[in-house]
Amino acid sequence: MQKIPVTRDGKRGSDIKLLNSDEVVKIELVKDKEYIIHTVNDKYYWTASLEAFEEWMYEEGFRLIDHMNLVNMNHVIEYDARKGTVYLGTENEAGTKTADAAWIHKDHITNVKSMLDELKKLDKSMDPAEFHDDIFEDIVAQEEDLRFARSYAMIQAIYDRKKAEKQLEQSELRYKSLFQHNPDPICSFDLQGNCTSANPAIFHITGYTEAELLNKSIHHLIINEHLDRWHEQFAGTLSGQTHLYEINFLHKNGAVVELSILNVPIFVNEQINGVYMIGKDISQSKRAEEMLIRSEKLSIVGQLAAGVAHEIRNPLTSLKGFVQLMQSKLTGYDNYFEIMMDELERINFIVSEFLVISKPQSMVFQPKNVQIIMQNTLTLLKTQALLHDVELILETDNQLLNINCDENQIKQVFINILNNSIESMNTGGTIRIELLMLDRRQVMIRFTDQGCGIPQDRIPRLGEPFYTTKEKGTGLGLMVTFKIIENHGGKLSIKSEVDVGTVVEISIPAAL
Repeated sequence: MQKIPVTRDGKRGSDIKLLNSDEVVKIELVKDKEYIIHTVNDKYYWTASLEAFEEWMYEEGFRLIDHMNLVNMNHVIEYDARKGTVYLGTENEAGTKTADAAWIHKDHITNVKSMLDELKKLDKSMDPAEFHDDIFEDIVAQEEDLRFARSYAMIQAIYDRKKAEKQLEQSELRYKSLFQHNPDPICSFDLQGNCTSANPAIFHITGYTEAELLNKSIHHLIINEHLDRWHEQFAGTLSGQTHLYEINFLHKNGAVVELSILNVPIFVNEQINGVYMIGKDISQSKRAEEMLIRSEKLSIVGQLAAGVAHEIRNPLTSLKGFVQLMQSKLTGYDNYFEIMMDELERINFIVSEFLVISKPQSMVFQPKNVQIIMQNTLTLLKTQALLHDVELILETDNQLLNINCDENQIKQVFINILNNSIESMNTGGTIRIELLMLDRRQVMIRFTDQGCGIPQDRIPRLGEPFYTTKEKGTGLGLMVTFKIIENHGGKLSIKSEVDVGTVVEISIPAAL
């Protein structure tokens, strides 16, 4: 916006005021290089060469009407072609002024006003793509008077420039929206691998702030096992390739976030200037995939059990009977007979576990006091615990709510977990059982033992059929435990450290 130096009376030595050019509605020639500057409700004096300001006057909408008057067509509110009068005003002021346009062809005023009105609409529009250039092209093509053609061409140039600026602005806003509001994490990196920009999603999944990530390497976010993979894929992208791979990030709190990553090279002036990393959190889908695999394994085991369990039990009963008969008739082989009976009982136990998995168990869900169920379970296992020099300690939250459950199945879960804990404590110790309210919706049952612990690489496979850490285990007991908790709408998690102990946590919805 231009500033015009004006005075109140046009006399030398008068105070000079700087007037904003957009307030001017008309410039009136008094004599050579002396002009009256009109606003809607006032007038000022200006002494200067008009040619010195010609370009900015065209830029800001001034158009020549005659050699005595210059009119700001942006402020034309009405044109009376019969009288040849232009009425000037602004939205913010009540007054008006006029300018004589009698000798100018009326189409010129109409054309300029139409073109400027279209320009104003463009300024207010959010979508420049909806505007068409037909009105400008038609007017410019039809005008033969060079004075008018210049005005039209100038307005069209201003329009084209503003439309291009608007389109660029729209493009930048769309890109910014895609980047900022994308639910998937997006980062850009320079050639050295430093993060130059990141969207809010990356801060959410990592727990780090913008200040902690920008202009730094992200090596501390990547687990050590995947650092070489990151460097390899990044180097490949810098050579112009697009790479899709999986990598694990570390949240600031230490949790692992599994990501599917797409690396795309950034081109500037046909040269690679960096790398875009577009991620997708696949932690949930990975867990869903693991649950599906576990479910499929359960289904396979169930089908196997349904097909062979009864066939095994029939000859098993015969074998057991004949071994007992032979034991009563022969002497000196008691040790062998005991081993045979133990092994037959073991086979029978495995078949029984098969049958539990293979057929749907009738469950009756009722609100039950989990503390009473736990106390009854501890009574059953008290003798076994004493034999292993294990002390069972129960701690209960006073605000504990009931749970909707099948009491017998929940008791079976408690027995399976406590049996495993007792058997893991070869030198005795303490098992702490805690009954807590996580919130008003979840009851937590936590078992903490001081046993031998479980190696970290084995924990993910716990619950698979025939996968066990015990010498004579089958893995079916824990498999059944997982299935029961799942059927109750709960979750079971296991944390362990070798030679320290194991923590098993069960959360079950409370009976509200």
